[in-house]
This record gives sequence, C-alpha cells and structure tokens, in this order.
Amino acid sequence: MGVVLDSQQNELLNAVACDETRSAHSMPGWYYNDNALFEREKSELFASGWVCAGHVSEIAKPGQYMAVTIGNEPVVVLRDREDHVRAYSNVCRHRGMALVEGKGKAAVLTCPYHAWSYGLDGRLRKAPYMDAVADFDISNCSLPEFGVEEWRGFIFVNTNNDASPLAPKLADLEPHVANYRFEERHSIETWFEEWGTNWKALIENFMEGYHLSVTHATTLDPITPTELCEKLASGEGFTAYRSNYRDSSQQREPFPKELTEQERRSSVLFSVFPNFVITVGPNCAVFLILLPETSQTVNIKMGILVQEGADDLQATTDYINLAHEFNAEDRAMLEAIQRNTRTKHRPVSSLAPESFEGTIWDFTRYVARHISEAAS
Repeated sequence: MGVVLDSQQNELLNAVACDETRSAHSMPGWYYNDNALFEREKSELFASGWVCAGHVSEIAKPGQYMAVTIGNEPVVVLRDREDHVRAYSNVCRHRGMALVEGKGKAAVLTCPYHAWSYGLDGRLRKAPYMDAVADFDISNCSLPEFGVEEWRGFIFVNTNNDASPLAPKLADLEPHVANYRFEERHSIETWFEEWGTNWKALIENFMEGYHLSVTHATTLDPITPTELCEKLASGEGFTAYRSNYRDSSQQREPFPKELTEQERRSSVLFSVFPNFVITVGPNCAVFLILLPETSQTVNIKMGILVQEGADDLQATTDYINLAHEFNAEDRAMLEAIQRNTRTKHRPVSSLAPESFEGTIWDFTRYVARHISEAAS
C-alpha cells in the first residue's frame, strides 16, 4: 500500500468508494493538495493503470520515439523496425541517465553520459570498454519493457505490466464515439503546458458542462451552452457526456459520412481514467494527456486531431485558435481555485444535476475506489 493517509482522509474516501446511495458532492481542499494522497495516486492509479502517452501519429515511422514520465517512471515509447509500438524504461542500465528527451527519430537509443547504446528492441548493443570487465554480460542489460495497448489511435502504457486489457473497459463508450472515426485522424499540432493546478481538478473541469456558459461566455457558449449538455455512458474505465450545439451555430466541416444528424451537431467529451480527456467534434478533436508533476502542478500534452486533407482548411485554423482560447480560460480558473485549496472555509458541496456534473462524481468514485484502504 505504501503511503498511509490520515483517518479523516480514509473515512471520506471509504465512504465515497463504498456507499452506493451517497449523494454526489465536491471534495475538500486536501484532495487537491495533499502530498501523501498524490504519492498514492502515482502508485495506485498511474503505475497500476493504463496511462495515455500519446497518439500513434506522433511515432508514425520506425525509429520515431517520444519520452514521457508516468508517475515516477521515465518512459520512452517508440516504433520498432517491425512497425510495432513498444514502451521501455527511459533509464540507462549503467548509471541511470535518461536516454532521450522529447521527441525524435533514431536507429539506436544512445545514452548521452557514457554512450551505452540500445536497439529499438530494447537490447543493449554497445557498452564502451565494458568488455574489459570480467563479470559483465551485455545480454543482461536490456531495457525493462512495459505493457502497451492501442485504442482508437491512442497509445496507453502500463508500467506495472499487470493491468487487465483496456479495451473491454471501454466497451460501453464505443457506441457513442464510433461514428466520429477519430482513430483515422492525425495530430496536426501537439504542445506542452504546465499548469499550477492539481491534475484531478483539470479532469473534473474538462469533463463537466456546468461552467461552459460562464467561464467560456464568448468562446463556447455561443456554440455549445451548458443547458444543452447531456451525460452519456460511464464505466469502470471512463465517463462521457455530449455537448450539443445551438441551432444558430455553424456546422463544423468536413465530417465522416457515418455521423448521425445529432452527431453532426454535437461533440462527445470523455475521459479514459486516469489521465486522458478529449472532446471529439465532427471535424476536429482536442485532447489533453495529463502527466502530473506534483500535487499542485500538472504537465499537459495537448493536441489537435484533424481528418486527412483538412490541415490547411480555415475551419481547422479556427478550431485550433478556439482550443487555445478556451484552454487559457480554463487555466485561469483552475489556478485560481488551486490557490484556495488550503482555506478552512472551502466547502464540500452538492454537485450540479447529472447532465452537468455527473461525470465528476464518476471520476471521484473511481479515484476513491482505487485509493481507499477499504478497497485494498
């Protein structure tokens, strides 16, 4: 179990996890700033679960790689020579140096410290001067490999190598997203930002429509207001809602021919727990991959997916600009809220109706079930 929470924290998390009749409510300040809780989240949610690392289009060719940190684990995700996506420890087996940073393309992964070099299969290929060491065996120095699963174009990694398959956990989500065919889209723009907020607060914010008409009064409310939101399915590994468009809003094009009339006039927002959120619209999608740094900061990989041939369309440029605008509005709110997590007057309050904040309760119960000592 590792880090132990105090009795007050355990009592609340156990109640949220185990009481099916409990009314949906917000969480107290410590839930968003406690370091002990954050350490438990890294071990119980990030190390043990399927954590999104990126999109397949980021490593479309053999030799392409991207580095991410999942909980406490530096990871390099790459495409090998046989066109398979694989994930390894991004730590040299000699003295612990990171092999690569960011994104790139390489035939081998070479440590910048002492030039130990690893193939795309994770095996150590060269270790300068180590042939003079009597008990050194190059075959015993392969990079530890982690579990990988691809789902609709996104790459998920399990660093404990013990998680059950992801796809079955998302089966009830499939009917709501299948027609958007976002697995056929590609990443046109990807960037990183660090926000001064707890990662859970960002998941909650992205997954509720209650704030759309207030926080995003000039950006999203004219398109998709709070009152048109509706909660969709939820399950062991996800939650989802639909944001319907105003009749007056312009049709987003181009869109897959399979879309129903309602799907052409709405976006589906969902979270694959613990760290992935996305809003999938008819023409574009914006995703956030959360890689927490501390209990009060989160590193975010953000990206825009578009359909083939849509890169240079004005509608695509407009969507990218809109995404930057509404993300900046959310950031301002979340960082202001984070500053108030230590006040003794922060309340535990009822959540808004299911259509608006029911997704928050799904996520809160997911966290509680995995962290709660009663569930261990």
